[in-house]
Amino acid sequence: MVFGESKLKDLYRQVVWGPYRQLLEACPPAWEYRANRRLGVLAGLLAGGKRRDVVENLRLAFPDRQDLDTIAIEAFATHFLNQYASFAFGKITRENWTSYLRFEGMEQIEAARAAGQGVVLLHPHMGPAQLPLCVLGVLGWPIHQIGGGETATEKSEIGRWASAERARLEARMPVKLQDGTGYLRGVLRALQAGEVVLTACDGTGGGQELGRRYERVVLGQRMRLPVGGFYLAKRGNARLHPLVTVRDPQDPRRHLSIIGPQLLSGNGDLKQVLEDGADRTALLMEDLLRRYPGQWLFWDAFKPGELLC
Repeated sequence: MVFGESKLKDLYRQVVWGPYRQLLEACPPAWEYRANRRLGVLAGLLAGGKRRDVVENLRLAFPDRQDLDTIAIEAFATHFLNQYASFAFGKITRENWTSYLRFEGMEQIEAARAAGQGVVLLHPHMGPAQLPLCVLGVLGWPIHQIGGGETATEKSEIGRWASAERARLEARMPVKLQDGTGYLRGVLRALQAGEVVLTACDGTGGGQELGRRYERVVLGQRMRLPVGGFYLAKRGNARLHPLVTVRDPQDPRRHLSIIGPQLLSGNGDLKQVLEDGADRTALLMEDLLRRYPGQWLFWDAFKPGELLC
């Protein structure tokens, strides 16, 4: 979600990225996520105008559902969890990571790595999207994230300071961040060396689209979907799996990252692979958004002129 600039927002930033962050970093492991979720629920209850915008966008996707306001509140909670996920990135260790996250399907990428084959993990922006990235890095996996999307709005001096603080905290992750706006030779070399790359399958989170996108229908709406993950897997001779992070139904105080079956067929030329990849991504997104609607971060952009065509 993107909130407009204001003096009140700058005051909020000073508190959250200053004393609030320092307090949470001093708390026991995983308390950060519980506190930030509650902060998001409160924001959703107070931000009536923004919440109504999210509900209207949800109605485009789910015209017959009667619980859209509840989903919108959950989306606010998820946004705040993700926005301040980096508070924990210097605290997660081999000893405490299970307080934050549980994996399902890990054996699939373990088998690929044991065979010396690289893996592309294709993820939507759901839950705290960088949490599995951080945990895999802490566990010693050679892991990369493709990024580069920045919010396409002017920020105040305090806003730029807050963004720099977030970047500083994210840099504590033991992973390599790859610039999606530049050349990807380094990413292909990493995959050919049997390493792991995370890349998104929906938006970039700020209005600046990265890479090639194909139009497909998702939840009845035409959406521009990136196919870069399929390009990397094909060119890097790597396996490609979906990864989604949601609240853990076994313990809602932590999260669950689910690694699904392979998406890349491996057949056909590059053009055919990308067309097929767009079809598979559309099916994946529709399935995940139906199952976990409150976990997606981009409902405020689910409208024509932004994520929708």
